[in-house]
Amino acid sequence: MKIEHATKVHLLTTMLRIRRCEEKVYELFLNNKIPGFSHVSIGQEAVAAGVCAALQTDDYITSTHRGHGHGIAKGMEIRRMFAELMGRETGYCHGKGGSMHIADFARGISGANGIVGGGIPIATGAAFSAQVQKNGRICACFFGDGAVAEGVFHESLNIAALWKLPVLYIIENNQYGEWTPYTQQHAVADLSLHAVGYGIPGHRIDGMNALAVYEAAVVAAERARNGNGPTLLECVT
Repeated sequence: MKIEHATKVHLLTTMLRIRRCEEKVYELFLNNKIPGFSHVSIGQEAVAAGVCAALQTDDYITSTHRGHGHGIAKGMEIRRMFAELMGRETGYCHGKGGSMHIADFARGISGANGIVGGGIPIATGAAFSAQVQKNGRICACFFGDGAVAEGVFHESLNIAALWKLPVLYIIENNQYGEWTPYTQQHAVADLSLHAVGYGIPGHRIDGMNALAVYEAAVVAAERARNGNGPTLLECVT
């Protein structure tokens, strides 16, 4: 796939924006400026940038407790996002969602989720809604390697494959679930192989390579939009 120069610049710019924002979030959190808890996605910027660059403006995404990067990559306004993190009325959720529950329905961002795997069934439902409405929208579902051990991961993939729902399931494999290496949590180290059991494509990608992530996401998004069903992408960071 030939990637345009403008797209490469966009990917780099998005990654830099995410990194700088996450560094500031961490600084504010350490100085007690952000209430509650906050998880940053430093080191995972290429996944958010690559996948979201392959989406259209009105496509859906669901996110995780490390959701700032996904929102930025999907086009969230930085000022409003930081207002939300700091509990201000001018934030996206009027300061009531905070770091782990940010949402922007106008951009298809159905919300970050503090529950491990909590966004997977939401994404599956959003994809079903798009299919029923025949509006051409698809959904990208981000979740960590720990969520693959949740039952809802398998239930959602099964029904999405059965109904050929327009959804991309993206595993952000940062190689640890809390403090435990993912290889001690999963009998099969290549998590993309779970796709085989549901008869859908599964690909293991270098999650530090934005171009590789983008290429895989473009193919998966086209497959979903054409009515051919979901794809599972494991992005290892």
